[in-house]
Amino acid sequence: MDRRRAMLTVMSIFAFACRSATAQDDPKRSTPVLKSNVEYAVVGRKSLQLDAYLPAGKVPVPAIVLLHGGGFTGGAKGGYTGELARHLAAQGYAAFDIDYRLMGDLGPGATLPKAIEAAREDLAQAVEHVVANSKSYGIDPDRLAVGGGSAGAIAALLATYGEDRSARQPTAVVSLWGGMYGQEKAIKPGDPPVLLVHGTADKTVPFAHSESIATASRKAGVDAVLLRIENGGHTLPLNQRFQGRTILESVTEFLDMRLK
Repeated sequence: MDRRRAMLTVMSIFAFACRSATAQDDPKRSTPVLKSNVEYAVVGRKSLQLDAYLPAGKVPVPAIVLLHGGGFTGGAKGGYTGELARHLAAQGYAAFDIDYRLMGDLGPGATLPKAIEAAREDLAQAVEHVVANSKSYGIDPDRLAVGGGSAGAIAALLATYGEDRSARQPTAVVSLWGGMYGQEKAIKPGDPPVLLVHGTADKTVPFAHSESIATASRKAGVDAVLLRIENGGHTLPLNQRFQGRTILESVTEFLDMRLK
């Protein structure tokens, strides 16, 4: 019995040493930190900014970059993506809620395809900013997800799985009522896992879009989780319970399994 107890003690010390080698205490992160309006890029004369929600505890931590909705014509950080970012920071994630160029920022003659392209480009710049500053943010750049809602989800999906995808790929994607509008065929083996949250009664971005993404993903061998919200419309409350859990809880569970 004494010998067994001694072995357990040695194993506990070894496990603690291993954890200490990869996670360090940061005295500045004893409480959650919010860094507002951090400039991550300048395009033309427009300053692109983000809010960084940094969790308390040990670093480095997994992270996610989030894009708001608004049809590529409106919206701003701090809405439901801010709510999701605050929740994830409380669960040990660094969450970056970003603004990006909208159609009105692109000048006369701007079109929806150009606005979508601008959003994808801005997401890529935000990701590069987060990775370049990973030490100061206290994040692990190899555990970095992207996601968003509606227009933000569309940009995140196309940047990750589309025909003109970003060079740096995330570890996972969270799509809240988004779609790929015919580019599902570009999903290929080895692409990152995706969580698709969608209401079956969505009249803005039909539920069929997420079904198509899930089908194409599974055909390519890509991990896809489709959370079907019966009779749910567009832009659903994140704290409302569906099938016994909230969307906030479902997103956290998905990220825990893929990033932690």
